[in-house]
Amino acid sequence: MAMNGTLPLVEKWSEDFRAVQNRQGPGWMQELQESAARQFGAAGLPQRKTEAWKYTPLRMLENLNPSSGHSASKACQDVVFPDPISSASAGIVDIGNGFLDENLPDTASGVTLLPLAGGIDAFEEKIQRLLTRLELEGAERTFTALNTAFLDQGLVVHVAENVKAGSLLIRWAFSMEEAARLGNFRLILLLEPGAELEMIEQFESAGETANALNIVIQADLGEGALLRHVRVQYESENVVLLTSSSVEQAAASKYSYSGFDLGGGLVRHELAAKLAGRGATAEFNGAFVLDRKRHVDNHISVDHASPGCSSTQFFRGVLGGSSRGVFNGRALIRPGADGSSVYQSNANLLLSALAEMDTKPELEIYADEVEASHGATVGQLDESAIFYLRSRGLSDSQARRMLTTAFCRAVTDRLGDNPLAERLSGMIDAAMPDALPIAVNKD
Repeated sequence: MAMNGTLPLVEKWSEDFRAVQNRQGPGWMQELQESAARQFGAAGLPQRKTEAWKYTPLRMLENLNPSSGHSASKACQDVVFPDPISSASAGIVDIGNGFLDENLPDTASGVTLLPLAGGIDAFEEKIQRLLTRLELEGAERTFTALNTAFLDQGLVVHVAENVKAGSLLIRWAFSMEEAARLGNFRLILLLEPGAELEMIEQFESAGETANALNIVIQADLGEGALLRHVRVQYESENVVLLTSSSVEQAAASKYSYSGFDLGGGLVRHELAAKLAGRGATAEFNGAFVLDRKRHVDNHISVDHASPGCSSTQFFRGVLGGSSRGVFNGRALIRPGADGSSVYQSNANLLLSALAEMDTKPELEIYADEVEASHGATVGQLDESAIFYLRSRGLSDSQARRMLTTAFCRAVTDRLGDNPLAERLSGMIDAAMPDALPIAVNKD
C-alpha cells in the first residue's frame, strides 16, 4: 500500500535500480548486482514476523521515504564535517551524503586506500571472493541485498603483510540541503598476515538533518592480523543508520570492536565475526545512551568454527524518555571447535517508566571443553547508592548523573588510557538524559 501518496519503498527502490544506466565493473559484479536486486524485490522489507527484526519496526524509514538511486551531485563540498574525534596517523577519509570524497589522503608504504572501482582493479580476486560469499537471501538480509544492488560507492583499505598502519579516521556526515536519500556504501578492509589497523568511524552531521545510510562493511583478516574498530555515532534524531559488518578471521587474528551510540533516530548495527582459524579472537564492546524516541538495535553473531577461539560481548545501555533499545548477542560453537571461550554481558539502566529494553543473549554449543557464560539485566539506579552520594553533599540530579556515567565508563575503560577514551566519556556525560525516580507499583 502506498504511503502519503508515494510508492512503497520496495517498489520505489526497485525503480531506482532499474533507472541506473551504464553500470560499471567486471561482468561478475554486474551479475551480482542484478541477482541482489531480484532478491531484494522478492524478500521485501523485514516485518515484525521476521524474527531478527521483531523489535525494530521501520516506520521512521518509511515516513522519511528516501530515494536510493544516484544523487544529482556526488560532491562533498556542501557537507560540514565535524572536527576529528581522534588523531589519525593513517589519514582522514570523508564520506558526505553517502558519497566518497575521492581526494584520499596520502598513506605510508604498505597502506593502500582506493575507491571501490580502483580497489576491485587492484585486488579483484580477494574482493570477488568476499562479495560473492555474502548471504543476500531473505528479509533478514534485505538491506545487504539492496546495498549490493547499488554497489557503486565504496572504499577499499589494504594493509600489507606485517605493516602497522596506525589509525584511519572515517568521517560520515550529511548536508542540510540534500533531499532525503538512502545512501548505500561498501567498506572493504583487507589485512594481510600480521597487519594491524585501527579504524575509527565518526558519524556526526551539522544541524538537524533528516537522511539515511545503509552501510555494509566486510573485513578479511589474515593470520595474526589485528583490526581495532571504533564507531562513534552522534547524529540527529531524524537520521536512520543501518550497518552490517562481516569479519572473516584467520588463525590467531583479532577483531576488537567498540561502539558508542549517543544519537540517531533509528539505528541498527549487525555485527558478525567468523573465527575460521585456530586461536582467533573477537571482542565486541558497546555503550548506547538514548533519550526521547530514539531507537538503537545491536545484533551480534560470532561463529566459532575452529578450536581454541575466544569471543566476548560487553554492552551497556542507558535509556530515558520513551526510547527503545535492542540487544541480541549470539555465539555459535560448532562441532570440533573444542577449547572455545565465550563471554556475554548486557546490562541496562532505565531512567524513565516509558523507556523499553529488549535483550536476548544466545549460546549454541556443539563442542567439548568449552567455557561459556552469559548474563543480561534491565533495572533502575540503586536508590541506596543515590542516598549515599547525597549524604556526601551531591544533589539528587548530580548523584544520578554520576552513577549513570560511571555505568557506561565500564565500556570506555576498555579502550585503555588514551585521549579518545577521555573524550568519549565526556560525550557520554553530555548525552546522558535526566535520571528521575521511577515509581514502582508494589501491589
